[in-house]
Amino acid sequence: MSKLKPVNGNVILRPIEEEEQMSGNIIIPDMGKERPDMGEIIAISEVYNFNKGEYAPTILKVGMKVLIPKMGAQAITIDGEEYYITAQNSVLSIVE
Repeated sequence: MSKLKPVNGNVILRPIEEEEQMSGNIIIPDMGKERPDMGEIIAISEVYNFNKGEYAPTILKVGMKVLIPKMGAQAITIDGEEYYITAQNSVLSIVE
């Protein structure tokens, strides 16, 4: 991961695959619904507020699991590993 360093208020995420829901030995279908992607933050950049002339605080931290919209991130592959890069303000929710 040392090859990627986010800038300008972006975050780099490692995708987390969702587990299939099962009832006994039966897989419960998701009916093809589009759901947000989930990822773990592995790097985050600071956001500079040009109006105030200072860095803006963020509640996001490395290691947090977050949801991002399907179309809200750029998927890239480096050394066979997939990552998402998205803006901090594109994060929909923190998963606890």
